[in-house]
Amino acid sequence: MKRRNPISKLWQPLVLVVACFGLGFSFSSDLNVEKETDNISVAAFGDGFITVSENGGMNWISGDGKIVQSKTIQDVKFSTVAANERYVVSAGSDGTIYCVDEDRVFKPIHSGTVKNVNCLTLFKNKVLAGYNSGELRIGSLDQKLEFANVELKGNILSLSSNETYCYGLTNHGEIFYTSNGTEWNVIDFNETYKGYYQSCTFNKILLTQNQIAVVGKNTDGEPVLYFSSKGSVWTERPLIYTDEEGFKAKLNEEPRDIFYDAMHDQYILLLQQGRVMTIPSCSHCHQLYKITDAEIHAISGNDKNIILVGEKDYIKLISTEFL
Repeated sequence: MKRRNPISKLWQPLVLVVACFGLGFSFSSDLNVEKETDNISVAAFGDGFITVSENGGMNWISGDGKIVQSKTIQDVKFSTVAANERYVVSAGSDGTIYCVDEDRVFKPIHSGTVKNVNCLTLFKNKVLAGYNSGELRIGSLDQKLEFANVELKGNILSLSSNETYCYGLTNHGEIFYTSNGTEWNVIDFNETYKGYYQSCTFNKILLTQNQIAVVGKNTDGEPVLYFSSKGSVWTERPLIYTDEEGFKAKLNEEPRDIFYDAMHDQYILLLQQGRVMTIPSCSHCHQLYKITDAEIHAISGNDKNIILVGEKDYIKLISTEFL
């Protein structure tokens, strides 16, 4: 397999770092623009992206990495964002959930709880929100969210969906899924694989068209990545990588996020200290790259670019051709 050049050498001239400073938009009295906050989540939307921050801010990012509009809702701490072809849904503290339409009008969704929202996804014209203590709520964008009929023990930390299925996971190793939003299946990973794999706590799940991936750590604190085609049988991928100097090493930290680059059929793990690890189909071809000194909190992308967001309004857009 032909190795790509180290990211530090190729990406530096090609990346675009953007931040929200004085864009000159007019907002109503309950909206304002603030500076220097952490971008905490990101989602692809249209030809561009949407980011949300801890200060209740939302940025609309164009396909070439420019901020085209920013809005901030006071007294809200956003923690997650999801989007489909028409709508953006963002959520965070005290059960707050907002739906934003194509005209960028914010409309609150009644979540039915004051619990902080850990994660979101949009599935078959419904929004699903995950909370601590196994609480999952579901509903239409214009209705109050109701309890989903699924029994879980752990905190729901991640949700992911495609046109056919919706998957989620908890920090107790529970993986759950549905094809209709009504009937749910739950797999206790740790009980199912007891004696075969170490017990794990998972923090992210990602559903693609053909595969499900989960990341987290095992009882020894080692990072783990598992793949499954249908959610019932799981296979571990050893996280051995080649660094920028050409040396082999074993990953020793839990990934923060995961993204699938469909154009190059590879997963990208987001790590601490501004690093990413590429996971192509070749299990011996993993590579680790240092991108920035900033702390990155989330990763997303489309068929052209990967976007990284993090501390102090950090946003970086990178062509998928350079991984």
